[in-house]
Amino acid sequence: MVGITGSIGSGKSLVSSELARLGAYVIDLDVIARELVEPGMPALAEIRDEFGPEYVLEQGTLNRRVLGRLVFSDPEALRRLNKIMFPKLVEATKERLDEVSGQYDLVVVGAAILYQAGLDKLVDKVIAVTAEKDIRIARIVKRDKLSYEEALARVRGQGELDEVAGRSADLVIDNSGTPQALRRKLMDGLRLLGIDVSSRTADSIFPDDE
Repeated sequence: MVGITGSIGSGKSLVSSELARLGAYVIDLDVIARELVEPGMPALAEIRDEFGPEYVLEQGTLNRRVLGRLVFSDPEALRRLNKIMFPKLVEATKERLDEVSGQYDLVVVGAAILYQAGLDKLVDKVIAVTAEKDIRIARIVKRDKLSYEEALARVRGQGELDEVAGRSADLVIDNSGTPQALRRKLMDGLRLLGIDVSSRTADSIFPDDE
């Protein structure tokens, strides 16, 4: 079982998706987090009670953008949100792991907060994905349609994620380059970690750059 972590814009989702193409079962904490705050879910009610009704839209869905602005600019607000979400994320992850136990050769848990939530204790190896700050900001601006200032606030709001991951992970992959370079580094890293991937499958998924 492998954990994939990295700060926002680093490319951890790309690593997870490539592992999925190799046959891994991926548990994406971003997906689980969205499910946990759907209308009618306890986490959404707790967020409304903790932060106020203005963080829930009229149709009953979470106002992600407004809440994001708050928690990525206010460490105390982020701590309060994490207090609500972390236990639920851990419980949901354990449930998914139990559901797929023994069904896959490789299970991946992808989470920026892998260490902060204690999810690293559920996996055998951890791969941390990093990238230069300016590159991450540019990716966030393009992907999430945010301003530079909003993207910078999200990067700063995650604070020590890169430092913690780099210090504790079994493998660190720098994703400041192209997707093709990342894929090659991933394949080399999997071999270093002793995770067997057939060369035939790898060659078909990661063809030589033209």
